[in-house]
Amino acid sequence: MRSSHLRVLFVTEGTYPYSVGGVSRWCEQLLFGLKAQFTVLALWGPRRAKPTLPLPQGSTLRTLHLFRPVPAFPFATAPLHTFLPALEKLLAFLDLDLETFQGGLWELFLLRKRNLFHLFFHPRTQALLQERLHLLLGRSPTLGETLSVLHWLRSTLLPLLALDPIPEVDLVHATSGGLAVIPAWLVSRHLGVPFLLTEHGVFLRERYLAFSETNPSPAERLVQARFYHLISRLAYRETQFITTVSRFNRQWEVELGADPKRIQVVANGIDPEQFPEAPAHLEDPPTAVWVGRIDPLKDLLTLVNAFHWVRQALPQAQLLLFGPVPRGNEAYAEGVRARVKELGLEDNVRFMGPASPVYQAYHRGWVGVLSSISEGFPYTVIENMAVGRTLVGTRVGSVGEVLEGVGEVVPAMEPEALGEALLGFLKDPDRCLAKGREAREKVLSLYTLRRMLEEFSRIYEALALEGSLEVPE
Repeated sequence: MRSSHLRVLFVTEGTYPYSVGGVSRWCEQLLFGLKAQFTVLALWGPRRAKPTLPLPQGSTLRTLHLFRPVPAFPFATAPLHTFLPALEKLLAFLDLDLETFQGGLWELFLLRKRNLFHLFFHPRTQALLQERLHLLLGRSPTLGETLSVLHWLRSTLLPLLALDPIPEVDLVHATSGGLAVIPAWLVSRHLGVPFLLTEHGVFLRERYLAFSETNPSPAERLVQARFYHLISRLAYRETQFITTVSRFNRQWEVELGADPKRIQVVANGIDPEQFPEAPAHLEDPPTAVWVGRIDPLKDLLTLVNAFHWVRQALPQAQLLLFGPVPRGNEAYAEGVRARVKELGLEDNVRFMGPASPVYQAYHRGWVGVLSSISEGFPYTVIENMAVGRTLVGTRVGSVGEVLEGVGEVVPAMEPEALGEALLGFLKDPDRCLAKGREAREKVLSLYTLRRMLEEFSRIYEALALEGSLEVPE
């Protein structure tokens, strides 16, 4: 079967086509670049939204709204004696029992055409969960803990089971190792077709990081951590093939049970023609450029603190911050501005807003900078390199691999190390230009869009023809 005739269920989670960002951009590149008929199954939040990104001609979009009251069911309520055994098996995730958990998930899927909504709060359901939580916590859970866990499970699971009508496809491609795995695996098993997983960041690692920014109860935190742990293991065991963007991700995946023979690193790519080479000279003052969305994961506070260290040694140095403030991040952005003022950096650090075209922002720098605490494969790094500018980045995701030999990499959340690396470039324009030329050559050799699309076309065809695929040794 040729890829031009492939029918693909393409499962996204919190990204394409409703939000912009690196993963959404990668999705758009794949959907428009590969010759296949796509059904996009988008996992999104409770609010209805209009797509912000285009879909290719001939594709269809279905959206599953999570954490949203389920509309009235046209189906009869499932018998309690059928629902409870399925739920009890599903709750085996609390014991990290993957086999039993999978069985329960499948049995609930088979009940998807029956009304399950009210059964989650049946007294016998509450009693079942209270018993399991008691064993897990070593104490009796409060009523509030029990109800909050049941509400979370219901709000998460029921939308993911609402898959009918299930499209006839030849391949299922999940673009996240998180909740997207559930509908992807269910459809793959239901139709008997291959299941491909792509991970940009390691979902489980990112969920663990997110717990530090929220304040769930101990019961909720433990339940969600174990649930997501089992989802990751389910993905790594059941998928026929995994693509990931870095060796860093691959190490996590193997540790969590993925077969290394079924994992291939496929780096993101860009069209070099959209990123013309910067001038072969540098304008004063010495300038570092950051491009991205203003977000806690980008850790601009560490970057500002690092630039305070730079300014002490190089008073004329400039830091230009290009990018939008996403909705919900306004308070964080104000905190970054306040830190700039507190350190007296108003003449050195400038908030430039979004750049269009973005290559012009990269052209203004002597060196690019990325200060993130978590990344998959950031496009800003290879874009910066493509114009012929070197970069200092934190050792997260694929950044160390991409910058190897052409830039500098430092530990995340260490402002002095970041500042010292930036200062090393900002004091040496010849080094900036030399490393920038090497960086551009590396992009042209390894990180082009054409190369990425060729790899995925080959993987799609092989999975559709053979049903499985292994990376040659």
